[in-house]
Amino acid sequence: MKRQTITLLLALGLTAGHARAGDGPEPTQLKDTQNEQAYFLSSSVPEKKLALLIQAAEEAGIPVYFRGLVGDSMEQTAKFMMHLVTTYKVQGVQIDPIRFEKYGVDQVPALVRKCGEHFDIIYGDIALDQALTMINRRGECSGVKP
Repeated sequence: MKRQTITLLLALGLTAGHARAGDGPEPTQLKDTQNEQAYFLSSSVPEKKLALLIQAAEEAGIPVYFRGLVGDSMEQTAKFMMHLVTTYKVQGVQIDPIRFEKYGVDQVPALVRKCGEHFDIIYGDIALDQALTMINRRGECSGVKP
């Protein structure tokens, strides 16, 4: 069972090193990233809505991040993600508490577009394309390609 769980996590894009609460990319990776977009979600979002949000982000080429493990359990996280992958055909999410902290994300859904030292953040249950349009029209990062 242990081997299957590890294989499952790798297939979902999660690794034991990245999936532990408190672990994630080194802060310098964020500093080196001049322009990026990120979509912050949580397993607390109702399942069907979560699947739709992940699908929209995947279609737009925007990575999806969770703050930590589902129920603080690697096994529970793997089961949850496998369910989403098989039921809704999503690719999965990355676990990155450092990105949540860096951008000050304290609620989800949250869309972030970073440009240099600045970033825009849109919170709430809004269609992803509408949030991107809002940033493009009024944000500090308007006109900047991620």
